[in-house]
Amino acid sequence: MADTHDPASAPAAPEVVAVVDIGASAIRMAIAEVGPRGDIRTLETPAKPVPIGRDVFTTQRISRPTRLEVIDVLKGFAELMETYQVRHRRIIATSALREALDRDTFLDWVYVRTGIDIEVIEPIEETQLTLTAVQSVLGPRLKEARDVLIMEVGGGSTELMILHRGDVVLSQGLSLGALRMQQKLAGLDPRPATRMRLLSREIEGVVQNVAREFDLGKIDFFVSLGSEMRFVARTLGERAGENCLTLRRDAFASLVRDVSRMDVDGIVDRFGLPFADAETLSATLSVHLMMLEATGAEQVTVPMVSLRDGLLLGLASLVAGRRGSDFSRQVIASARALGRKYHYDQKHALQVGRLALKLFDFLQKDHKLGQRERLLLEVSCILHDIGMFVRNSAHHKHSQYLVKASELFGLRKAEKDVLSEIVRYHRKAIPMPTHLDYMSLSRADRVTVSKLAAILRVADALDRAHLGRVRDFDMERQRDALVLRVRGVDDLAVERSGLKAKGDLFEDVFGLTVVLEEASATS
Repeated sequence: MADTHDPASAPAAPEVVAVVDIGASAIRMAIAEVGPRGDIRTLETPAKPVPIGRDVFTTQRISRPTRLEVIDVLKGFAELMETYQVRHRRIIATSALREALDRDTFLDWVYVRTGIDIEVIEPIEETQLTLTAVQSVLGPRLKEARDVLIMEVGGGSTELMILHRGDVVLSQGLSLGALRMQQKLAGLDPRPATRMRLLSREIEGVVQNVAREFDLGKIDFFVSLGSEMRFVARTLGERAGENCLTLRRDAFASLVRDVSRMDVDGIVDRFGLPFADAETLSATLSVHLMMLEATGAEQVTVPMVSLRDGLLLGLASLVAGRRGSDFSRQVIASARALGRKYHYDQKHALQVGRLALKLFDFLQKDHKLGQRERLLLEVSCILHDIGMFVRNSAHHKHSQYLVKASELFGLRKAEKDVLSEIVRYHRKAIPMPTHLDYMSLSRADRVTVSKLAAILRVADALDRAHLGRVRDFDMERQRDALVLRVRGVDDLAVERSGLKAKGDLFEDVFGLTVVLEEASATS
């Protein structure tokens, strides 16, 4: 009988991918198979302790012995990847390497020794990856809950997010890590009670800072992440769906109090933890508990995922040919939350946004910018006037400062630098070579700022009175003019005056003069 099997119709074989997370106290890897639909089957999750954070948080540099340890670990992981015939990989580093003064030298040294190119990610991407992992487990529950706090205490930093009905309204990276705290307490009174009092004071300050940004009493869903919390959940938790456990608030508090009275040897004896993990257990759990006690949540939800799961999900999307997570909605939600913090004129901001995006879309062939730049324009419309919270005079400069100094979920530092300049140029002077912040940007970013600020200035001029008079308009190119025919407004004198004051940058960038006309009743 002839073989009728058609190789082309056979399902595609899964591809093997790997991710590596170089943290403050350990290097962890995950190797997984990814199917053609993006399904993930984890194969191995090796981890090795390394004291990068201990070095950096003490001396700001990575010692030679630690460098050699990192090389040994990465060489072993590279051999494992070769054994599995890994085709896609991503190797990232977080807070400890971000802060190392000799970071660039170290990264070059690792590449020469191992051929591994380490990507040092910004805190905001760390938060995005974490949210991706949490959403893969909790999904709809994050939207059903009113206010959610997601928190992870790492070796060098604490990352937290607050979501309202599924949208990120606050995202912060805090220099409060378990290893960093343990280093601060080194050499002080070794008695657990004394160390706990000192630790509590530091944590209280952080909780109070967060409470100034958001009413923590509104939090009704508390999500904890991290290896220590997963350990506690496996010890005390109750199953709450696939890959998720919950801890009662009182049971968790009782365990934290017990741990806080133990020395490191006692923790090792009772829980069988490695010494390095036992050293930071009390500090980590204490941060989680003190934040929990400031909320209205009655239990802790612990999804059994980590940063590496977020990395794997991203690689799986790449392998399956899908787009990665789009956080545009979360970026907008975060910007609106920042606007509310500084008492922005919401109606004006939204009106300017509608007009600006309509102009952006019409001028696509002129500016040749993409969706990410469109998002930056929308965010700049939301935030352009927040500087009025400081002072009306020169408020564009105050807006620039507030944007630079604030956390905005989903935007990297380079994107925030561009955003702050767009906001700065929404009124008054246009970009000039004497403006140092503007000139410090790359040429491509300077061009982006000029194009988006030009559009923002026109949209802002069209709502100069903050009354939302210009609701809609038709557009037409006429040689060197962009004609806007406005419906439903009889007298455009105020808007024309605004364009006279703000249309200069648009004319310089696009070579078009903006002309306002009243649309006829029959048009």
